[in-house]
Amino acid sequence: KVTWDGTVAWNYTYSSTTTQMHHDICPMPNGNVLFISYDKKTATEATQAGASSNSIFWSEKIVEVMPTGPTTGVVVWEWKLWDHLCQNYNSSKDNYVTSISENPQLLNINYAGSGNLPDRWHMNGIDYNAELDQIVVSMHFMNSVFVIDHSTTTAQAATHSGGNSGKGGDFLYRWGNPASYGATGTAVFNVIHDAHWVSSDNPNYPNYLAAYNN
Repeated sequence: KVTWDGTVAWNYTYSSTTTQMHHDICPMPNGNVLFISYDKKTATEATQAGASSNSIFWSEKIVEVMPTGPTTGVVVWEWKLWDHLCQNYNSSKDNYVTSISENPQLLNINYAGSGNLPDRWHMNGIDYNAELDQIVVSMHFMNSVFVIDHSTTTAQAATHSGGNSGKGGDFLYRWGNPASYGATGTAVFNVIHDAHWVSSDNPNYPNYLAAYNN
């Protein structure tokens, strides 16, 4: 965070052998910051999750950090994509469902879209709606926007219940590429970026969802 006179007011790093902040952030009205981070999973973890590929996965997570000093912050909320997967590949593994299309609130771990492993999903845009207490993200290789409930606790965000929606951390809404959840229809996005809400005072499209289509 840099003030108008060039003073660096806050400089925060989030990086480890399994995590890496990337692509986009979203300042919040309460002074906290939302950001996207990779969440690396081993090939063993991926196989147990029902992946058909014996490969590492760069999964994704959303982190909310509260600044506590010039270079420090404390994580106050977290949502992990890995908690909201489904698959119909192997009934003996985790996340098995009989129908992908009947579970659009979850992401099919075996749908490759336009991506390649390990970076199968590639979140690249994040925004926050304070009135709804919801987060929207875009995923490049899924060619879709996804909305989740921010009113949950971190514990609830890892489940399928709780929060204002009663859905926990599952997707409340997704749009852009029906094939990503086993449905038929035309893909609207191709290399999506920058999912966000249009401001409520916009005279033409107040509170619409928008995204940039490469």
